Amino acid sequence: MQLSIYELEGSPYEMGRSFGEQCRDDIRRLCKIRLRLAQVMARQEGRRFSDKRILEICHECLKVTHDFDLAGYEEMRGVAEAAELSLEEVFALNGLTDLKDVLSYANVDEGCSSFMIAGDRSDSGRLLLGQNWDLYTSNKPFVCLVHRKPSDAPETWCLTTTGCLSLIGVNSEGIAVGNTNLKTTDSRIGVQYLSVLHKALSCSSFEDAIETVATSPRSGAHYYYVAGPEGSAVGIECSAQQHHKFEIHEGTFVHCNHFLDTNLAKLQTEEPSESTCTRQLRLAELLDEQEKISVESLKDSLSDHANGENAICRHHGADAVSTNACVILSPETREIHACRGQPHVGKWELRKAGEEKRGMVDG
Repeated sequence: MQLSIYELEGSPYEMGRSFGEQCRDDIRRLCKIRLRLAQVMARQEGRRFSDKRILEICHECLKVTHDFDLAGYEEMRGVAEAAELSLEEVFALNGLTDLKDVLSYANVDEGCSSFMIAGDRSDSGRLLLGQNWDLYTSNKPFVCLVHRKPSDAPETWCLTTTGCLSLIGVNSEGIAVGNTNLKTTDSRIGVQYLSVLHKALSCSSFEDAIETVATSPRSGAHYYYVAGPEGSAVGIECSAQQHHKFEIHEGTFVHCNHFLDTNLAKLQTEEPSESTCTRQLRLAELLDEQEKISVESLKDSLSDHANGENAICRHHGADAVSTNACVILSPETREIHACRGQPHVGKWELRKAGEEKRGMVDG
């Protein structure tokens, strides 16, 4: 359950090359797994796509990605060359969640239970946010921590999967991001969610990070949360083409896998599942019971096994959804707490973005 940790530095292309060279075999294995899953999910809807057709869709999305975030595009290009894969295959590696929406609107009970805790409710007086990251259990061996030191952007620490862009993380400017999955009927050719998160995490200001998410030409639906160095946070529910913001100034805010905004809820491909509704209520209940919420108490809440298969902490087989990882972020201190696997059994790692730079200044 120990996290692999990768150090990347330089231009976006150089960081991608380094990532690809350090874990070429794992990248290739995960790419095969995700292409197979794309086929499986399409067949669940009675559709069949050849690998060639899937990669043609990725090619069209890459055109939009190039214009949206050249840095992220170049990092994927570096990964592709070092791992001896096509750029389209690396896009599929990164964007399976959105790719399956474009392919089929597959009915998959994906997870993720997220939270934002304002300073008035935390024991430190500082904002805390994060989530359990739930996806197919076959992804779990590839979950890793990545430390990026770009030559022309803020330093970042993020949890992601091998060979992929940023998923959940914090940067040296105190910008933090994460997400949960949603499904809507307006999916389209566009940028996948890791490109959105990666670009938002490259921002130096809270306002720019929010704008990046809200105005991105998204391929599919997701809920994104964005936080800044002064303890401000915003949740952004996004379909592919619309969005709604929730500003968090006090208290707690929980989001799982269904829309809370009534207008966007009309675009959902299906009614909210029992799992997402149960997890939403249970996590909110656990947080409300605590007078002051700490990093350690959050680990306990995210380890909760009440409600069986609808629990916050999920355990399932390789081709089913389980809790693959857990992350708790503190943007004001630039900290990321992360583990692979379920939070009660994973080995937790603590890292701080910009720690070396601040140490030099303090010294």
